[in-house]
Amino acid sequence: MWDILIGIGFIIAFVVLSNAIENWIERLGRKRQVSSDRIFYIQKIIKLMGFTALLLAAGLVMGFNYSEFSFIVSSVFAVVGVALFAQWSILSNVTASLIIFFFFPYRVGDSIRITEEKEILQGEIMEITLFHLIIKRVDGDILTYPNSLVFQKAIIIHPKTKTISEKDTEPKHES
Repeated sequence: MWDILIGIGFIIAFVVLSNAIENWIERLGRKRQVSSDRIFYIQKIIKLMGFTALLLAAGLVMGFNYSEFSFIVSSVFAVVGVALFAQWSILSNVTASLIIFFFFPYRVGDSIRITEEKEILQGEIMEITLFHLIIKRVDGDILTYPNSLVFQKAIIIHPKTKTISEKDTEPKHES
């Protein structure tokens, strides 16, 4: 009986927290002017991670012993470790996309310059997807650049210019 009540409690907590986190990601994405598709994908990845955490927590409460739990946690860390260090894997690009969404200073519309060994890649960011940046080069070519490589190269950012309404709302300094 208690197991059922605890399970229902976990599910209710998951739904409430999941909705709150999705709303927060939506507000953050709108504030940073991120495309609705990207916001959707980030929300789903976070929800999947939360569901995995729910299953682990429910398993612990329902009867997993600590050796089974530590095996699962170490397996998850191994997968995440591979994702962070394997350059071309899908998982590494998705992980990098999450980090870019929350912590990186460039946005769609910014001009960037990526310093590669043989050439300098320069252009405007058209989109940031789960797997790569889509950059329109100065010569008009479209470049897709893997998210995982963003952390390995120096990137110079030229932010897009402010709109008129943003300039008007800035405090003016008197001299």
